Amino acid sequence: MIVVENLLKKYGDIVALNRVSMEFRDGEVTAVLGENGAGKTTLLKICANVIPFDEGSVKIDGIDIRGDSIEARKITGYLPEMPYLYERLTGREFLQFISSIREIPNAEKRMDELSKRLGIADFLDYEIGTYSKGMKQKISIMAAILHSPKNLLLDEPVYGLDPLTSKALQDFIKNRSGTTVIATHSTELVEKIADTVYIMKRGEVIHTGSLKEIMDEYGSVRDAYFSVLG
Repeated sequence: MIVVENLLKKYGDIVALNRVSMEFRDGEVTAVLGENGAGKTTLLKICANVIPFDEGSVKIDGIDIRGDSIEARKITGYLPEMPYLYERLTGREFLQFISSIREIPNAEKRMDELSKRLGIADFLDYEIGTYSKGMKQKISIMAAILHSPKNLLLDEPVYGLDPLTSKALQDFIKNRSGTTVIATHSTELVEKIADTVYIMKRGEVIHTGSLKEIMDEYGSVRDAYFSVLG
């Protein structure tokens, strides 16, 4: 479980997150929707310990990320919106590097399993610089889940993926037992995999509810999105 309380984040005079409170529960997929600049990516970066925040707290399975960031990182996986990759390394070398940092046991076996599932096994020994956008996304997804994290933060997870890989990733997300948070613009994706939905605007939560509640009230996530954003 990830609990965000009264979170404040500023970039100079710009308030990116304005006293935001959220709860991402175990065994659920929580979707965070919002237009560009709503604060979705900033929220995930803070929860992933990528950037600091000004006030408030974030606890991951009871661990305060400010008090013990190392332990929090061990149980959290993060897929950034834009992949951070070393393009002169092969896919395998990059994942081996990630494995060594995280001290993952049986890393080669795990790599093998995930690369087959995502359809990139035949390309692991090619340099990442030769990869397509979709292949880079697959490697980034593998890096995020290689250590089998209980908590998973995904920023636009199906971006650049072909339909088959997108479906495989959706199935993986739906069948996870831990906490999963996705930031996305795709109302269609939310309807397929989310349990709970938050809609953000200019750094604030303006609507939240279970997927069922939203569907019952608005008929679709898309209609809810446009209705509450005004």
